[in-house]
Amino acid sequence: MKTSRIVTFILGIVMIITGMYCLMNPVMTYMTLGYVVGVNMIIDSVGGIILWHERKKEGMSSGWELAGAIASLVFGIILIGSTAMQLIVDMTIVYLAAIWLIVVGVIRIMVALRIHKVRKALDAEILGRRWWLILIAGILLIVCGVLSLFNPTGLIVAIGINFGLNIIIAGANMIAVAA
Repeated sequence: MKTSRIVTFILGIVMIITGMYCLMNPVMTYMTLGYVVGVNMIIDSVGGIILWHERKKEGMSSGWELAGAIASLVFGIILIGSTAMQLIVDMTIVYLAAIWLIVVGVIRIMVALRIHKVRKALDAEILGRRWWLILIAGILLIVCGVLSLFNPTGLIVAIGINFGLNIIIAGANMIAVAA
């Protein structure tokens, strides 16, 4: 097994372990989200640089891949080294997620109303029969988004769990690439 595959495999395992920690401690994950993002940016960039180096030997490298890995490394180091940047990332994520819920809810309502309108215009019994489920989902998303803006605790837990799952998936992907 090439050195790059071994390192990529090990980094994938580290990411899976990090992701499992996030799943077990979602609130702590949220509170350390900026730091976790920084660490994983560095891990990903090291893997990217090693992979670029191996591809360069095979004549299949891209300068853009190397530039992306170096950019991730720089931003990861900045994020780990700055408590203020970590706090900004933490605060931004929860409020962006709440706003995202509201926007997606509004879009779902618009889609539901459009389906209902088309259904009525075509006088179709089968087409868009359950348009009201999309409408209800949209309303619930808006309610969750508004509640999250005023009390983001539930969203914080959901973000921590989601983040952990995404890190596990990224780690599994690194292991699959190494195999």
